[in-house]
Amino acid sequence: MIRLSQARSKTLLAIHGWSAVALGLLLYAVIVTGTLAVFEDAIGVWADPMPVAPVEEIPNGTGALMADIAARIDPAYLDEVFLFSGTGEHLRALFHYHGDDGTEPAMLFLIDPAQQRVVREVEGLSPDVFRQLGVGALRDFLVDLHVNLLLPGRWGLLATGVLGFAMLVAAVSGLLIHRHLLKELFTLRRKGGLLTARDRHALAGSWNLPFAFLLSFTGAFFSFGGAIGLPAIAYVAFGGDVETVSEELLAPIMAEDDRPSPLANIDAMIQDAARRTGAEPSSLQIHHWGRADASLLVGLNNRDGELLPSAVAYAGASGEFLGLRPALGNAPSLGGDLVSLMSPLHFGNFAGIASKILWFAMGFASAYVALTGLMLWTRRRQAEPGWHWLEKLTVIVGYGLPLALLINAAVYVTRRPVPSAAFYDLLSVFLAAMALTAFYGFAQRDAARSRRGILRAMALVMLALPAARYWGGGLGWQAAISGGLPAVLTIDGLLLVSGAWLLWTQRRAPAPAMLETESEPEALKS
Repeated sequence: MIRLSQARSKTLLAIHGWSAVALGLLLYAVIVTGTLAVFEDAIGVWADPMPVAPVEEIPNGTGALMADIAARIDPAYLDEVFLFSGTGEHLRALFHYHGDDGTEPAMLFLIDPAQQRVVREVEGLSPDVFRQLGVGALRDFLVDLHVNLLLPGRWGLLATGVLGFAMLVAAVSGLLIHRHLLKELFTLRRKGGLLTARDRHALAGSWNLPFAFLLSFTGAFFSFGGAIGLPAIAYVAFGGDVETVSEELLAPIMAEDDRPSPLANIDAMIQDAARRTGAEPSSLQIHHWGRADASLLVGLNNRDGELLPSAVAYAGASGEFLGLRPALGNAPSLGGDLVSLMSPLHFGNFAGIASKILWFAMGFASAYVALTGLMLWTRRRQAEPGWHWLEKLTVIVGYGLPLALLINAAVYVTRRPVPSAAFYDLLSVFLAAMALTAFYGFAQRDAARSRRGILRAMALVMLALPAARYWGGGLGWQAAISGGLPAVLTIDGLLLVSGAWLLWTQRRAPAPAMLETESEPEALKS
């Protein structure tokens, strides 16, 4: 039991509520998209199905193909090279450099490692080249909405960083205002109305508190780390040179030497890393390709249950083994280990499908807590001028966002847009769907009627999506199973079950318990 004075309780309640009112809807959008992004690879395979399993390691011969690409492009692009998994059986190779004007010119190659060929190449500015690639556009749109809220440059990272801190504030204040936390972990009164809705909110929020702390802190770290952290360090210690501080923190130590020198055999270094560690190589980072101070970093897949990622560093020109590489700095340290923990703890990718399912469930609970908190706050103030508009807006965003994402998916799998325009087509469809949902929601007499209509629309789109995907050229269930793509069948099945359940629950159009009328004094009892 947490004992606070009445004045402090009211202050914390105000902080808890007003932080949610000010940023709650944006935070809800980040949580929903992040929950779905836990299975971003499965969504990519479902939307762009291919008759093979996704790439989980770098096949032998990929290094030779990378060398062929390097030999025919402008040497300026060899300053920084990254190779990593893409959608389906494709790998993505990014060649780029930092321009004097602050831009990052880049060339992006979509590689089929089984056939040892380049499927597609795009030239432009990073990260725009990823949007032009087209393959995996639905997945990339979802991730971009989660990471940047579709805002340009570092503005998106700043916004999601602020939202991460807002979630941390809500979690801390929520913990303190629950005076009977242990009791509320097991309390659910079934009287109905606002009282039951409050219990459901407190129950989900109480059980979800550890995850909320974890999610908010790691999310803020990722957002502010790139948008503020590196520039701040660069300003203080490196005269504003972000590229130099990145190399000092993230690249292997190599004495600067810009003399021309060919890169050693990439495939041999990849095989050596696998032999030394017993893990599967999954990514490459090459700095200063073609120079005597070139370095190569082989990223390795985590074994199930391992939290800390591992990598092996090599001198690029000689192929000399430099040692195991921490995520931060050039020697093992507590700080480096803590930074390494951020990614698996934020994305839940440390124990295979089990940790992903758990992270998805806890993310869903976080979204429920954010949405129900806003609904409770606005409902208690419905008699005051202006609050009914926020109540409607909460319903529009709370239920309209998933509907817009579903419509986006339906348009994508049926139209199969031109790759170079796929991202912007998805953006147009998403904004149009949100605008139509807002028009419908504000036109309704009350929020409850708006909610029912949006939920019915969601159910219909869910039920239609599997057929739309198949008619749009996607794989059938038998072909997906024989091709080792269970994600196709799994997502189709979840859509059908969820759509049928939503349609069943809305068949009589009952008034949602969350919106039923109840007296204020009784609703606020603990």
